[in-house]
Amino acid sequence: MEKRVVDTAVFAKRRILFVPLDWGLGHATRLVPWIEEAVRGGDEVWIGGNGRSGAWLKERFPNLPFEEAPAWALRHTGNLAWDLIKDSRAYRRSLRADRLWATEIVNRLQLTHLVSDHRLGLRAQGAKATTVHHVLVIHQLTLALPFLWRWPVLMQGVSLTLWALLRPYWSSFQELWIPDTGQAGTALAPHLSMLPWVKDGPRWSTARDQRGRWPRFRYLGWRSRFEGMSPKITEYTGDAWPEESAILVVLSGPEPARSRFEALVIAQWESWGKAQGDQASLGDRPSVLWLVRGLPGSSMNTDGMPPIKGLMAWESPDDHTMIMLLSKAEWIVSRAGYSSCMDYACLRSWWPDRTRPWRICTVYARGHSEQAYLGHRLKRMGQADFRRESTFDLREAWLNRGKFTFTYAFTSSPLESNESSHFV
Repeated sequence: MEKRVVDTAVFAKRRILFVPLDWGLGHATRLVPWIEEAVRGGDEVWIGGNGRSGAWLKERFPNLPFEEAPAWALRHTGNLAWDLIKDSRAYRRSLRADRLWATEIVNRLQLTHLVSDHRLGLRAQGAKATTVHHVLVIHQLTLALPFLWRWPVLMQGVSLTLWALLRPYWSSFQELWIPDTGQAGTALAPHLSMLPWVKDGPRWSTARDQRGRWPRFRYLGWRSRFEGMSPKITEYTGDAWPEESAILVVLSGPEPARSRFEALVIAQWESWGKAQGDQASLGDRPSVLWLVRGLPGSSMNTDGMPPIKGLMAWESPDDHTMIMLLSKAEWIVSRAGYSSCMDYACLRSWWPDRTRPWRICTVYARGHSEQAYLGHRLKRMGQADFRRESTFDLREAWLNRGKFTFTYAFTSSPLESNESSHFV
């Protein structure tokens, strides 16, 4: 596996709080490499958050102090884009709650750095705030707009008309960390992470605007919680891994979309099994379905799950177990979330000698235009199958898995092309 070179000395003896947004676990999982680097550098580190993403960080870093962040007032009813439009007042209330909480926590903990993943309001105010380095982790410099994700150039152009709405939030941070390569030929989501006038450059601005109008934009390469791990794990002591083929379904994202997709997959797996018993000609059904539920808790828990043959469920597997599931699965089904796809790209880069080819199917959750753009792009490139949740059929997608092979990978560490470590 490729080793990243990180200068931890630049992060010496600082007081840092990392806080992700609670819209899926991806915002929390991709903070892991930065948190670990800060800990290795000897800094005082806190983690914060709320909901499932906060619970995941607490479980992942049990020895770090945890601060409970305000829960967002915006209710996700099924279509994220429509929720943001119809309940904009709740969104603004959430931003204000984050600002008040950030101001209080900065003063109480005497922080020097506050790192927010997609929480645009997490910016302290007052005299003390001027001494704190505010960082925003974000992969969408242009917004993924509904109905336009099939035409990414048009989507990007229309999205730029909304810059007047984004600029006040961005300008309140000293830095924007973008977990992508910053090069159109290798970027995972170039129409989201790169601005139109950036031409294969590692960064747009190398310093903050003197008048404070713009933060420093930094492309830091793909990041994954699996960095530094070996895929050849032997510590797992649970049930024996089956030798036959297995489907791995990774659930993520906000409710109720997560639970809705879980119910759909379980129902189709059970129906497929019954049909297999009735008609031997259907054949080709794998022996087992592994379901990662994305619910932080015990490493393996089937309580409350229907007793269906071949179904094994994990609430929130640890990194070692997750590596084993990804290594043994013949076919992976997940949302086309940016962090999920980034994990696959990193693993594909670090583990080119995997016995089986990477077969991935991404499923678009209604109203999540970012997932639609990324899943559609990967399908056009022949990297992964892409299907709508409303028409998703587990058996049909399984039979078509051979049409796509995930080969996305970087040839060298993205950090090697940067001028310095990403911590300032």
